[in-house]
Amino acid sequence: MASRTSNNSLDGGLLVLGLIVGLVAGGVVGLLNAPRSGRATRNQISSSVNETGESLRHTVERVAPSDPIGESIAEGKAAARRRRAELGLPEVE
Repeated sequence: MASRTSNNSLDGGLLVLGLIVGLVAGGVVGLLNAPRSGRATRNQISSSVNETGESLRHTVERVAPSDPIGESIAEGKAAARRRRAELGLPEVE
């Protein structure tokens, strides 16, 4: 049973080493084959992040109200006006 434990830990160590070597090799190949300079790539990433942030902000604003308390108050006032009209009571300003 002891030999199985040492084989498992050895396999885990080899796995981690393989992942590290693979990440380094992939990074080197990616840098050598990059179609743009570093500055152009950084600018593209920056503009892409900014566009994504703006898009996300617009989506959140569309889904979630910017002033939920104000909108709730307005909805409550509208409901009160409708109810007063149903009851035949005069409008209150």
